[in-house]
Amino acid sequence: MLKNRAYLLYLNASIISAIGTGMHFIAITWLILEMTESTSKVGITLAISFLPLMFLASFGGMIADRYDRRIVMVVFNIIRFLSISLVPVVYWFGDLSIFIIYLMQFLNSIGTSFYMPANAAFIREIIDDDQMYRANAITQVWIQVGKLSGAGLGGVFIAWFGSINVVFMNAITFLVSAILIFYARKGYFSPQSGIGANRKFWVNLREGISLLVKQKGLLFYVFLTLLPSFFVHIYNLGVGVFVKVELNEGADALGIIDGAYAVGALVLGMFISKQANWLKNKRIIPIVVMVMGIPFLMFSLSSSVVAATISVFLLGAAFQIAFTMFNTLIQVTPPKEFVGRISGFAKSLQSLLAFTGLLYFGAWLEGHSVRTLLVGIFLLLIFAGVLVLMKDLFLVRKFREAGKKSA
Repeated sequence: MLKNRAYLLYLNASIISAIGTGMHFIAITWLILEMTESTSKVGITLAISFLPLMFLASFGGMIADRYDRRIVMVVFNIIRFLSISLVPVVYWFGDLSIFIIYLMQFLNSIGTSFYMPANAAFIREIIDDDQMYRANAITQVWIQVGKLSGAGLGGVFIAWFGSINVVFMNAITFLVSAILIFYARKGYFSPQSGIGANRKFWVNLREGISLLVKQKGLLFYVFLTLLPSFFVHIYNLGVGVFVKVELNEGADALGIIDGAYAVGALVLGMFISKQANWLKNKRIIPIVVMVMGIPFLMFSLSSSVVAATISVFLLGAAFQIAFTMFNTLIQVTPPKEFVGRISGFAKSLQSLLAFTGLLYFGAWLEGHSVRTLLVGIFLLLIFAGVLVLMKDLFLVRKFREAGKKSA
């Protein structure tokens, strides 16, 4: 698979931007806490990044299904580079306020709204369907390597260079990523060539919604992607507060603990990249959902950096399985020309849920313990897993009853 030039360049682009992203989260969280000492403002900052995604990700999916996905990815990676650069530029030449950070998050999210659906669809172009689970597993492994490097270096770089310079390092990674993706493939490719590329956008939207309703299991798979997406953002909201308030540690400890997530995802990713066939067994979905909850309970009980690091390591491992399995399901289930729209719709729902959750829990944490939140997440995921299991058992029973009647 690594002999595939397009995939290799795409993979390197993903790794480089992941390194920046790993540093960016720690830098932005720490910068806001240094400026305001407010967890609610951290929640607002993270929530703002989901506003454009809620409204534009579905539109971005339609763009990805109409135009060259490679060019879409390049253009919006450059937009993300420019938007993130706004914060350090204002800091160096003006007076940085929290509202500039809000604006940066909003503009960066616009770029992400168009980039992510094109990204999900582009890998389907360059990889055969029977290799998608393995390709996604390998990609996630190396993305976690990048995030691990970024998270591990982030805390150190903040101490050495300051959080504002670490934000600029992240901006540069998007520019490098855009260059690599540009050279991943030559020429122009239209996803809708031969099926009416000039049709109106509302026709494309109607077709995507119709497919979601009609294709068996597709809408359910979209809803499954909401679980790891939502709870990883709530984890991101709480981890900095947990380290600072509950453990009384600094940015270096945050870098170690948050880096453990990437290590856990990396270790599990290396395994599933070689044994990816078992992910195709949909009967394990309830187990995957419930397993995601266990590390949250362990994290809530942590009283040291070591215990928290072990918990987050297991969290990364569990979420690696969930992300790879659920995201691949919405990539391989629909026809290729619909992948952008389905991924965009899923991203819109994920963003709506994350936006409301971050705003609510960001304010909620002002008066409550992070430990209580973590226990609540554990209970919710166990409950969700039981519901999925009951759904599967109900469908199996209906199938058996139908078989008996036909006999």
